[in-house]
Amino acid sequence: MNVQSKAVVLKFQNGEVVVRLDMARSPITATRLLNALPVSIPFTRIGSLITIPLDLGSLPETFEVKARRGELCYRPNTKQLILATEDTQIGTRINPLGIVVSNIDLLDSIKPGIVTIIPVNIEGKAN
Repeated sequence: MNVQSKAVVLKFQNGEVVVRLDMARSPITATRLLNALPVSIPFTRIGSLITIPLDLGSLPETFEVKARRGELCYRPNTKQLILATEDTQIGTRINPLGIVVSNIDLLDSIKPGIVTIIPVNIEGKAN
């Protein structure tokens, strides 16, 4: 499997989404995320952001501060993964990691709880 085909599945109580990782946008953070998996951790939802506490020890790799709907990012200053449920201004620098490629409408109905994140290949099979 090449680096362009890396992905993660986020399993929520009411379903799951697949996020295709773009390893080139934030390579250090993306590698650290994959090395930290699998994990099951509580998450919260604040407005249009699903926030998942996970200390990857990464510093900002980009100057981006906006996330698109379905984009998974890492926010170094709060040590959180962020999954945007709509286009939103984050306000602090983020490391973009990838975009939801399946079941994006599930983002609208996700309630706080536990999320399990596992690495997969782009065809959806566990690594």
